[in-house]
Amino acid sequence: MQFDNIDNSHKYLEDVLCIVRQGISRKQLMLNKNKREGLKSQQLVETFNVIGTTGLVSATWIGVQKEHERENGANREDIYFHLNDDNYTRIFYVEAKRLPKYKSIDSEEYVTGINTYGNPSGGIQRYKLGVHGNYNLCYNGIIAYVENKSIEEWLSVINGKITNEYPNDSLLIQTNFTNEYISTHAYLNQKGTFRMHHFWINLTEN
Repeated sequence: MQFDNIDNSHKYLEDVLCIVRQGISRKQLMLNKNKREGLKSQQLVETFNVIGTTGLVSATWIGVQKEHERENGANREDIYFHLNDDNYTRIFYVEAKRLPKYKSIDSEEYVTGINTYGNPSGGIQRYKLGVHGNYNLCYNGIIAYVENKSIEEWLSVINGKITNEYPNDSLLIQTNFTNEYISTHAYLNQKGTFRMHHFWINLTEN
């Protein structure tokens, strides 16, 4: 869906971030690293939706759904946040990634990657290409399920790859919240930048 108006998602950003933080806090101990990524995301989405639609965070009704499918049938974000208007206007997209990626020991598709069809599969990469998110939205998100190694080790890997692949982009920077980071990235095929909000969930002991 392409919007005809200027991005207003910043008005709801803090509410969205609060929903994500509260949802992760409630569900983290229930998430099993051995279950599929989609099942973990579904558990989070159900909790996000309750928080966002029952006034626990703000007076604004913010719905949360799993898998935003585009009209052309290609590419989809794992999670999206939307308003309760006639168009269910999307205000924030989230991609979920496992660290490491499925059936690997230490590989990742967090920054860049190529899937079995030869298409880009990296989380940050897809946002930079406009395959994920929307050019009219200045904020996007990634949730990482950390299933082995430490968060510090993965942070070093991810930031090292950003330095090598996208040297003009910023590294992941720690916020005031535990295991939460921000970074800024330039689009690859048009002018402009966007901010990524990263939420890393430690499942190494689950």
